[in-house]
Amino acid sequence: MDQRITARPMLPRWLMATALAAAAVATAPFAMAQGHVDTPDVQVMSPYINTAKPGSKDYVHGMSMAQVTKRFGKPQKKLAPVPAKGDKLHPPITRWVYPEFTVYFERHTALHLVRHHPVPKK
Repeated sequence: MDQRITARPMLPRWLMATALAAAAVATAPFAMAQGHVDTPDVQVMSPYINTAKPGSKDYVHGMSMAQVTKRFGKPQKKLAPVPAKGDKLHPPITRWVYPEFTVYFERHTALHLVRHHPVPKK
């Protein structure tokens, strides 16, 4: 019995590179628009939300709401969950706003701590 493995024909490298370049150019305006958001209190969220490592002061992933309150105290604002009635595919995301950062929760479990930064001057 012949058990040869036949490779599927691949796209030429120049065609693959051209397609990737076209995709990058097409999505660039959307990526740039996500760079910062002007808010009334002149703050933006850092795009580097996943840089906190376990053991660092900004690492809250997996903590309960009670643990976050014990660690940082009461937040300035507790924003309502979005969506208000979540389901399995769209769980409610709650935000607690502190003076220097915001903590995001999925149901009652912390996901990220995002530091506030001033809006850069143009």
